[in-house]
Amino acid sequence: MQVPNVLALPLDEAMRRLEAVGAACEVKVLLPPRDSVADFEGKEVRKYVVRQQVLPDDKVVLTIVYR
Repeated sequence: MQVPNVLALPLDEAMRRLEAVGAACEVKVLLPPRDSVADFEGKEVRKYVVRQQVLPDDKVVLTIVYR
């Protein structure tokens, strides 16, 4: 399977492209040390892919940041 490059894309678009080729993916959030995911609940945030790893079993791990 050829996994598309989804770096710098919004998370929604990256997930659509990966699902289109049948890739399973996992999402990890990268935040500054003083922040947590709970700090952003209820707020409108944009999520972008900053790292993409393809594991040997064709699973893709996406690291995202909030803006």
